[in-house]
Parts: sequence; structure tokens; C-alpha cells
Amino acid sequence: MKSVAIWSRLLSTATFLFALPAFATLPVEQDLLIPLELRPGVTADIHAQVLVNPDHPNGGRTFVMLHGLAHTGDTFRPLAEAVFADQKLDASRAVLLNLPGHDGSSLPQGILFGALTLDDYVATLTGSLDALLALGFRTDVLVGHSMGGELIELAQNELIADGTSLRARFDVEDVVLLAPSIPNPLSWSLADNGTGAAVLANFLTMDPILGPHISIPAPSWQGLFFTNSKGKLVPGAPSVAEIVARGYIAPEPLLASQQLLGAGEFARPTVSAGIFAPSHGSDACVLAFSEDLFILVDEERPHYRYLTGDPQDQHFVVVTRSGAVHDMLVSDPHAVAIAMRTCSK
Repeated sequence: MKSVAIWSRLLSTATFLFALPAFATLPVEQDLLIPLELRPGVTADIHAQVLVNPDHPNGGRTFVMLHGLAHTGDTFRPLAEAVFADQKLDASRAVLLNLPGHDGSSLPQGILFGALTLDDYVATLTGSLDALLALGFRTDVLVGHSMGGELIELAQNELIADGTSLRARFDVEDVVLLAPSIPNPLSWSLADNGTGAAVLANFLTMDPILGPHISIPAPSWQGLFFTNSKGKLVPGAPSVAEIVARGYIAPEPLLASQQLLGAGEFARPTVSAGIFAPSHGSDACVLAFSEDLFILVDEERPHYRYLTGDPQDQHFVVVTRSGAVHDMLVSDPHAVAIAMRTCSK
């Protein structure tokens, strides 16, 4: 178990801002704004960035990517570049989704931002996939990081309950879950022992426009997501200035955050066993990171088996190195892209 002392060091992280360095970006083929109804009387416009592989713009697969808590779609840009560079992944496009109130997505209309729940986020995901399909963007590979991975699981659980699935409705061939947060009935120590709720409580912010929400300052965000078990920032971690310049951070609604961790009035959401069994059509892969302070490898392994029914761990990948932290998709995206090869047919 990771030392509680590490969390104390993370919360006291302090870094000064100096000049903002240049950030080389991939070409944006399209900048989409998708109007969605999240629940009766609640709407939002969802920002999706469509990136094109300049070396393989046609004929390859489309990767749709969903970010985690307090992140934006821009946190996937380093990984998108690494995926494009890896010919074995056969990627022509990457679509970076942003949840409501994140990056260029609008705040919800009809409720305060702080009142959004994971159910609204699931509606955002399925509604966005529907809209992308109508625009001609088939989702060949659906990728979720952290909370985004669990949202994919919740969407699949809901679709199966309705008699369909990600494969049947959207033709999703592969699902890649990067350090996905863990639903009930599985154990997740960060949530179950109250550590996660205690950490987020440090960043609780009240605002008359947004409502109650989580707002993590850039120095703390850097420390939380790029610190390994020795309490050291890993090589490749973005500076505080880069985190700000690249737009990696977003506020998170209080209710969605509590629901994810089973805090406040919420229990953690539940998914059924076998939702990614072969009979449901989409091949699911889970990547776990050896230095992840949020979800341990020994928690992700039973998570994978519960989702897939695969006792052989054929598509369970552990990335083991000193830099294998929760946000390795930013700090070492090429290593993550290589690990993703196991997820492909």
C-alpha cells in the first residue's frame, strides 16, 4: 500500500510560474460542437477535437478518447501523437471529447455545473458517439482514462441493460481503459478508505455561477498525477507552466466527484460482471501502471477479470517502470502507445 505520507507531500507541492514554453500541436481537422440533451431539461454543447494523422490520413482506424476527473481532452494530445507514430496501431484519426464545462464544452443549461452527475456524463458519451456516427466518424477504438474509463464501463452496462452494446449500437471494435477508476462491487482502496474524498475536499470551491465544484491548482495537479511511490516527479512530467499553457486542467462538479468515490450521499456506481465478455462484441483491454497512486495494479487485475471473464489476463497489461504514474499518457505517451498494441486485434 502506498504511504499516506506521500499524499501529504503532494498536497504541499509548490512551484513558481515562469515563461510559458511553446507547445507543438497536431493539426486539427475539425473542431466540433455537439448539442446534446443530458437529461430532460438539461443541455450542453460538447467540444470534440478531431485530429488527423498527417502520415496516414485515410484508411486507418478512428480512436475516440475520453478524459478523466479534472482533466480535459487536451491531455490526450501527446498520446494521440504517439498513437499516430506507431504504425502497428493503424490510426488515421483521434477524436478528443470534452465533458460539459471542460475545455471548449459549454456549461450545462438547466442546472448548475456543480450538480452534474456521472449519469449526465454517460449521456454525454453515448450522445457524442451517436453524433459522431451521424457525421461519418465510426468509433473503431474507444479509449478512456481514469474516470473516463469507468464512464465507458457505465455506458456499456446501461446499453446492455437496454438490449444493445457499444459494438451493436456504435460498432466499437476495441475498448482501451487506461488506469480506469473502479466501480462497485469491486474493491478500490482510495475510495473505500476515504482517502480520495479527503484529498478532493482540499480543492472544494463554491462559486455562484458554477456551483460547488472541485478546482485543483496547477502545482497540486502536477504533484498528484505525476508523482511516483518515492514521492518524486517522474521524467517527462509537464511543468506547471506547461500544464496551464496546454489547458490540461478543468473544474469537476462536486456531485460527479462524490459519486465516483462513493462520498457524501453516494455509493460508487455499480456495473455487472462480464459486460465486456466476447459475446458483447467489443474487445476490452485494461492498462495498469506500476507507480499509480490512485488505482493499484492489484486492484486493476480483478477489475479486468470482472469486466471480461478472462482468467488468463490476455488483454491486461501492466506497465512497469519508475515513470509509470497515473498520467503516464502525458509524461511517457510512447510507452503507453506500445502497451496499447496488446489491445488491438
